[in-house]
Amino acid sequence: MRKAAAGVMVVGGLWIVAAGCDDFAAFAGRAEVGSESRTLGAVVFQTATTADPQGISPAGERLAIEARFVRYDPPYEAEVREVLGLADLDALPPADDCTAALRVPAAAPAIDPAATTTAGVEFLDVGRILARGGGSEELLAVRTFPDLLDVMSGVTYGGTSGLAYRPGSRYDVRGEADRSPWFSIGAPPSWADLRVGGDEVRDGLVGMFDPEPRLDLRWIPWPDHASDIVVSLVWTGVDGEPRGIVCHPADDGEFDFPTAALIQLPPAPDLAGLTLRIERIAGLSFPLDGIDEAEAVFRVSLTTPIR
Repeated sequence: MRKAAAGVMVVGGLWIVAAGCDDFAAFAGRAEVGSESRTLGAVVFQTATTADPQGISPAGERLAIEARFVRYDPPYEAEVREVLGLADLDALPPADDCTAALRVPAAAPAIDPAATTTAGVEFLDVGRILARGGGSEELLAVRTFPDLLDVMSGVTYGGTSGLAYRPGSRYDVRGEADRSPWFSIGAPPSWADLRVGGDEVRDGLVGMFDPEPRLDLRWIPWPDHASDIVVSLVWTGVDGEPRGIVCHPADDGEFDFPTAALIQLPPAPDLAGLTLRIERIAGLSFPLDGIDEAEAVFRVSLTTPIR
């Protein structure tokens, strides 16, 4: 996973790890990729839990797996990484620091849909893909354009998975005809034991910001593993517009939101739609024939409103 210098961050994959059809529309038309093109692949595992103010639903986490392989012209690299669910990893704040964050939908696609023959992006068919983990295996579903979207052609893989999410288990991915896996990645632990301000999220978070904001996070660390933790706090400002803070805690089991971050919150009577999201992201690079760069990412997140 690549990281860039800290700055104002546009929240992308923090909220949407598997980009949908609206993202693909930005790459309208069959691409005519230039001779200086590059290829990039990403396999993204994600399990997400959403809590309500009364606590976490007992339904458990569902696993999704998405795989995409793209040939593109260099000017479109940022847009490609956004679609592959990698862009937010490129601009994380420094460790134990925070930055303002806000996702503003673009007024127009980053790549003009009218340029149907010069989009410079092509989604590649790499053959059938097999995923294994959680005690079973499955072939990833193949979604083919224009069957999925009329304005372009190409292939993407995956969706909601039938594999079980088992923290600590290894998950392998390989081509159907390959004898060895492309990579093996460990599933990060869930956030079932997360405590916020001394309260367990599983029991619900009510009255956290009355009379003063307090946001102290405690969790069980995942030692000896290379991963990032990303915490985001989002609310609706008095002007009705969304506001956000993104932090990058070290995985040492505790993080207190800095006062400088919390003072950006409006007073409790005016505070609306406050939502906390915490995510642990494990990633690795892997070699793949015909692909210049390939990355695997496993994301485990929890989102909960705070009242």
